[in-house]
Amino acid sequence: MIGFIFRRRPAVVGLILGTVIGLMIGGGYGVTSAWLCSGIRKCPASWEPFVLVSSIIFVLVLISTVVVSIFGAKAYKIFDTSIGGDAAYSGSGGRGGENVASTSSVETTSDDKVPG
Repeated sequence: MIGFIFRRRPAVVGLILGTVIGLMIGGGYGVTSAWLCSGIRKCPASWEPFVLVSSIIFVLVLISTVVVSIFGAKAYKIFDTSIGGDAAYSGSGGRGGENVASTSSVETTSDDKVPG
């Protein structure tokens, strides 16, 4: 199921995760409020304030999750050097650069003779 979610565009991933997380947090607030209010004498006469606050929590979590997922995807594209392949390393002398190990630092000439 995680693979199904993360193969989508970042905005869709944010909507899916934001909906799930927002429902968990907003629903948890609503259930906890109802549970606490059932044991307390001074509670609002109606349930509308709890639904309003739960809805606000849900919407804020949903929007923030979408924004974070879009920003994270853009930041990943900016900072990930492996997207460009070996060309991304060409200026740093790394994988895309000249192979330093193949060149020898010691040159020998025919004039170097071993005394015999």
